[in-house]
Amino acid sequence: MAKSIFWTGMLIALVLTMPFASFSQEDRVAQAAIDTFKSYVRLPPGSEIKFLEKKESPIFDFYAVKLLVNLPDKEIPTIVYVEKSSEKVFIGNLFIKGENVTAKEAGPPRPKKIDMGLLEMEKSPSLGNKEAKVTIVEFSNFQCSYCMESWLKLSDLMKRHRQDFKYIFRHFPFQPDGKTFELSEMAAAAQEVGNEAFWIVHDFFFTKEGQDMANQEKGVVKQKVEQLLKGKGYDVRIFQSALETGAARNRVLADMALANRLRMTSTPTKIVNGDIIVGLTADDSTLERYLRK
Repeated sequence: MAKSIFWTGMLIALVLTMPFASFSQEDRVAQAAIDTFKSYVRLPPGSEIKFLEKKESPIFDFYAVKLLVNLPDKEIPTIVYVEKSSEKVFIGNLFIKGENVTAKEAGPPRPKKIDMGLLEMEKSPSLGNKEAKVTIVEFSNFQCSYCMESWLKLSDLMKRHRQDFKYIFRHFPFQPDGKTFELSEMAAAAQEVGNEAFWIVHDFFFTKEGQDMANQEKGVVKQKVEQLLKGKGYDVRIFQSALETGAARNRVLADMALANRLRMTSTPTKIVNGDIIVGLTADDSTLERYLRK
């Protein structure tokens, strides 16, 4: 048996002393697995680790402890090997006769599903067919080059599949102050004017001229937005009131609160029919595959 067992992986951690005196023996084993994993494996912000179970392992006098690593967009089951005394911990892949028993025991990662009903989509600006097969909720901000690229790809996709996609925009400027928040607040103020008014401002901000304008001071940007709305026949007093009363600010803060509850940490982040997709989609086929489900 000893000659047929090989240990490989990203890390082997040996823990000689662990301060678990206040835990039962079973709790100490689970806590040793979780604490060692947190200490030696780099995880994105907002990640959580949950203990699932422990069982006898192929390694003498060790338990195989199964953990569930919750990332913003997926859940990854993993196995950590902990000595029954909880003093020694191994993280990595265990191979027996060429088979990766760690991966087999853990099982594959699975995408995280979000209940679309929790997103209160009717409160946000939208485009597309209300009865579309595919609904995309995107958390975005106007000083994110990847967000702009994501929007340009999506707008082209929606032109080619007008009846198949519905798109909802949610604000996520990360912090409740600064230039990025100001831009989101102005777009949200336009949202108070109406859905179409929002998209006029949104589409302008996601142009080269809009990106250049966004770097100027708040008053200059506000004046430009008012010009855009006036040019389309909208009453800018509604826009101005939304800024003055805090209605626009509250819209943005509500979107940020939702993003934080969902443990989002970056933009763009999409929720597509309940699936979380972080970052840019590589190509249109990533979203088009939802049409075939």
